[in-house]
Amino acid sequence: GNPRDDKKSQGDECTPEGVFHIQAMYPNHRWDKFMLLDYPTRQSLEQFQYNKAHGHIPASAAIGGSIGIHGVPDGKAYLISKGINWTLGCISLSNADIDEIYRYVDVGTKVVIVK
Repeated sequence: GNPRDDKKSQGDECTPEGVFHIQAMYPNHRWDKFMLLDYPTRQSLEQFQYNKAHGHIPASAAIGGSIGIHGVPDGKAYLISKGINWTLGCISLSNADIDEIYRYVDVGTKVVIVK
């Protein structure tokens, strides 16, 4: 959705930046495999509360969750090769790349997201 800004609240289609850890890993019928990140972290919550307090986001905003790293739906490899930003805040890789990475990481692996 929005590849440039840091995530501020649920629905903004931005990927959160910061240091996260893989919380769970599992096959996913829509995206090949899914690696769930521990978003929101304490730092994410503090930034969210700051943004609310300073009027950067509505007082009614929610922080969101279910951010992860995943593949693409079958037949949609072009989303990666054409650089289409199609997720609502997750990181999407080709299914081949997800399959390769999946073998080398585990729950607890640190993930650093910067743009």
